[in-house]
Amino acid sequence: MYRFPKLTSASLAIFAAYAASALGQEHNSFDVASVKPTGRTDGRALLQATPGRLAMANLTLRRLILIAYDLQDYQLVGEPAWIDSESYDIEAKADGNPSVQQMEGAMLQNLLEERFSLAQHRETRQRNVYKLSSAKGGPKLQPAVEGSCTPYVTNAPPPTTKPGEPPPSFCGFQSTGSEGSNRSLNGKRVTMADLAKTLSRTYTAMLGRNVIDATGLTGSFDIHLTWAMDSLTPRAIDTPPPDTAGPSIFTALQEQLGLKLEAAKGPVDVLVLDHIEKPTGN
Repeated sequence: MYRFPKLTSASLAIFAAYAASALGQEHNSFDVASVKPTGRTDGRALLQATPGRLAMANLTLRRLILIAYDLQDYQLVGEPAWIDSESYDIEAKADGNPSVQQMEGAMLQNLLEERFSLAQHRETRQRNVYKLSSAKGGPKLQPAVEGSCTPYVTNAPPPTTKPGEPPPSFCGFQSTGSEGSNRSLNGKRVTMADLAKTLSRTYTAMLGRNVIDATGLTGSFDIHLTWAMDSLTPRAIDTPPPDTAGPSIFTALQEQLGLKLEAAKGPVDVLVLDHIEKPTGN
């Protein structure tokens, strides 16, 4: 009978490293990183990321945490007041050209945990949310046209185009348009979960809470939505509302897409800061 040779701890470590490499294990930390109180005097924030290099300037610690852990403001719990008042500059590099997604995610998390002694855990808590559902009369959604857009892959280079050809039209939500107080949102081959997530992420300052998809609708849709921002801007009670050319986003969703946002209580994933300190050096 054949007996397998006994593996030493060193052999196991080599095997684990090889297996991780073979499986395409992602980078976990930067090779070189500098974290300093901000040196910018113009008040402008900067974020530049290319494969293997991350540069951030004049970003508050709150903003850094939100980026690293892919959170919105309402998902952060237990933070000290000073994370909003002090800003930092980060210069970080890594060999092997890790993707922007890796650097702004797990690698930035590890950097914050190392330099700020950040300790955290995740919980699910009941919070104020908006439920996205069908309005009276049913949805008014345009089914997506097959082949009308190019799927976007975050960890792959964008498809190349020949000289003279227009760039590809990617699926998903495009950058919003604006004209005065009016805003527009355009999406190709998006799901209702995509719409709820975009409303939560992009318009968190406007809505101030998570949006949960409760439509029950499946499939993909092409979406065009226009509304007026000023209709949600806080103002004094005795101040008349401004003239706006468009409806509020609540009215726009009902009239244009046959959907509605309803205030409710629902589960929200939150990040609880157990411990955090100001950095002591590079």
